[in-house]
Amino acid sequence: MPLDVLHRLLAPLREPPLSSRYPDAPPLVQPATRGLPELDPARCARERACADACPTSAITVLGDAWSIDAGRCVFCAACAIACPNGAIRMGARVELAAVDRATLIEVVALPDAGGRP
Repeated sequence: MPLDVLHRLLAPLREPPLSSRYPDAPPLVQPATRGLPELDPARCARERACADACPTSAITVLGDAWSIDAGRCVFCAACAIACPNGAIRMGARVELAAVDRATLIEVVALPDAGGRP
């Protein structure tokens, strides 16, 4: 019995744990993982279909800016599905830790009618 206890205590020293070295190394994210939505401003027509489809009201389209509140987003991809121009895709950003709540809001400038931001 005492050897069994000794074996359990020494096993982690022989084989390292199977966890990642986050935050020293980037997180291990599987390819199918949905991250925060990303907008291609050149393709956005300001139709607000993404904001209307968002179940948590995380997306706002006001004037010349598109914004997403990462604190509200549930990564459901409803915005990407609803966008008629394919301007939104689900990105790979999954790290959402923040000290200040305001830093979770990402604002993207939209181009004017002439195509310039």
